Amino acid sequence: MKKYFFCTIILVFTILFCLGFINRQNSDVANDNLEETISYGINEIPGDLEKVTKLSKRHEDIMCALSKGLVSKSADNKIVPSLASDVVKDKDGIQYEFKMRDDIFWSDGSKITASDIANFFKELLKEEDEVNIQALLEVYGAKEFRAGKAIFENGVAIRATENSVIIRLNQKNEEFLSELTKPQYRLRKYLIMWRNLNNNYDKLVYSGDYKIDSVSKENMVLKRNNNNSELKISNINILNDENVELSMASYEVKERDIVINPPESELNKLAEENNLISIPEAKAAYLVMNSSDNSLPVQGRREIYNNVCKAIESYQNLNNKEFELAEGSFFREDKKDLTKLQARKVVSNKEGKWDKPKVLTLLGEDSNENRILCRVIQEWFKNNTDITIKYSLVKEEFKDEELRKRYDMILVNNEASILDKTQFYSNFKEYLTDSQSKLLEKSKISTQNLDYSGFEESIFDNYNVLPLVFYNENIAISDKISELKLDGNGNLDFATIK
Repeated sequence: MKKYFFCTIILVFTILFCLGFINRQNSDVANDNLEETISYGINEIPGDLEKVTKLSKRHEDIMCALSKGLVSKSADNKIVPSLASDVVKDKDGIQYEFKMRDDIFWSDGSKITASDIANFFKELLKEEDEVNIQALLEVYGAKEFRAGKAIFENGVAIRATENSVIIRLNQKNEEFLSELTKPQYRLRKYLIMWRNLNNNYDKLVYSGDYKIDSVSKENMVLKRNNNNSELKISNINILNDENVELSMASYEVKERDIVINPPESELNKLAEENNLISIPEAKAAYLVMNSSDNSLPVQGRREIYNNVCKAIESYQNLNNKEFELAEGSFFREDKKDLTKLQARKVVSNKEGKWDKPKVLTLLGEDSNENRILCRVIQEWFKNNTDITIKYSLVKEEFKDEELRKRYDMILVNNEASILDKTQFYSNFKEYLTDSQSKLLEKSKISTQNLDYSGFEESIFDNYNVLPLVFYNENIAISDKISELKLDGNGNLDFATIK
């Protein structure tokens, strides 16, 4: 009996020991998941995040990780509440009430209040460059306050109640909420201290999912806030890489988990390995034909455009992750209108006689994307036509109007947002004929539903402004990551990492 009892005790202790070991292993795995770290490189570690004027998109990513706004824009361009739980707009479309969530906290654990939002907007009006806060300057009294002619508390229509922030505009602005989703409107406390992150990062409190744990010229480490423990990634190590080639080299030896827009030569390989995320972005390229001196007749412009499209298509067939062919559409979303696109394709292929020049000149702003397009167009024309393409890529000089007039064709990059057609078409104003300019202004005044179809047909049929490609944002990811999204403003959303 004693022997049986003794054996039973030994068995119980053995089981308990094993269970403890298993629990300890499970605990270790859980802790490993909680302490997941990712790394990626950018070409400069920012030391100043007070203003967005000089920030790159990758610097904006950091600001978005460290702060949240009243509203945000999802990957599918929907405006969703963030610090606000709900947004109520009055019937006139002038006043907005942002009802605050109850579960929002600063990184030090203190609650984020409506007064914090109002105080931030007060600082923003004083400190941010005017070009970046046009939406906020449309608030009643905001311009007067910025000019020193009004007191914020009783002169600006931004009012904090116990549970809401109420904002009243001078006039209706359909884009107001969309503007508030941009990085510059994300809540930051003690805004002036964000000018010198190296000295102040550990004194700041953060409204976002992450806070700065350390920073130097070589790297910046973001650490997950304690109140966001559901996020997969605990630490984000941002390193100073001089260029994307260096980032890619580090990626190959598993020292980078994210590489933004890897070299074109790597895209197909990454896609085959399921390590590439391609996300449509608003950026697009258009071809402008200089026809002010009638040196290129309509038939000539038509044939040149048709050949340029063939050149780009031949490249895209081998590199289909970099961009999507416009196929005659000014906006990516309009490619669903197959009837219109087919009609444009038929017209573009229409043959006719014209005196073909031996040389055509092409000007573009210097960028990786434009280098590829220019090279592809030049090589295709060399191999398939009797016309030689000579191109120039410039930086600041691209703004020189007289320089642009000296070229037969111009590559123009534009934000192809179908939600803001007015701004989109206005960006081409200097390339329009007098009659097209008048038609554009008439469309702005008379249209109630932003129907620019008549104007669009005019610039296409005249072959002076023509769509080429819609770009993708390509992201190389390591095996640690199965999903990563950009928000509607094109910024990395680290909270979406899975």
